[in-house]
Amino acid sequence: MVIEDVEDAGDTIVVRARTRSEPVACPGCGEETSHVHGYHERTPADVPVDGRRVVVKMRVRRMRCPALDCQTQTFREQVPGVLERYQRRITRLTGQVSATVRELAGRAGSRLLAALGISVSRHTALRALMAIRLPDLGVPRVLGIDDFALRKGLVYATILIDAETGRRAGVLEGRTAAVAEDWLRRHPGVEIVCRDGSGGNGEAVKSALPDACCASMKLPMDGLVSGADGADEPGVPSGG
Repeated sequence: MVIEDVEDAGDTIVVRARTRSEPVACPGCGEETSHVHGYHERTPADVPVDGRRVVVKMRVRRMRCPALDCQTQTFREQVPGVLERYQRRITRLTGQVSATVRELAGRAGSRLLAALGISVSRHTALRALMAIRLPDLGVPRVLGIDDFALRKGLVYATILIDAETGRRAGVLEGRTAAVAEDWLRRHPGVEIVCRDGSGGNGEAVKSALPDACCASMKLPMDGLVSGADGADEPGVPSGG
């Protein structure tokens, strides 16, 4: 990306930029091309400066693929690490928004971002939260199983916790024995199971893991989750 001009427009700082005049690989066939089909201007937001909004007016090229048999005849070039496809924010601003909503979620995250000069509605904050990719979690050696109510008396779910770290291993729809058994069969490697007094979970463990050590758990599962380091991840119910 080449910055051509910076304009002070009062409450907003406007940065005019363009992409470099270099060959670009076609996303369809991988062949490089320098044939420009046209131009397009994108106006993503960047990190605020001194409490003022920063808008980047970036001119990007629409390229033509030279391969006649390629299904991608024309394509818009991307700027990896700076501006991703379909995004209206520079990558570093997206990172700041994601880090904030990960800790504070919708309303509170929106209020803090506004104080930092980043205008984000609570609905946008929630969408940013849901877009965060959860880390790939391995199969725990010591597994805790408990159920909780999404809507008391009507809708329930089963939560699976790595009892050694307190991190979530999975959240399943329903609380029947079949639900827990199916997960256990698809995730071999559990050696010890800590469960509540539910007979359904006990049946699931006996059926799927006949050789595993099973212990009835008196401590509520939410105590395990809320008391563990790093347990407050998106999608994890916490105590209180």
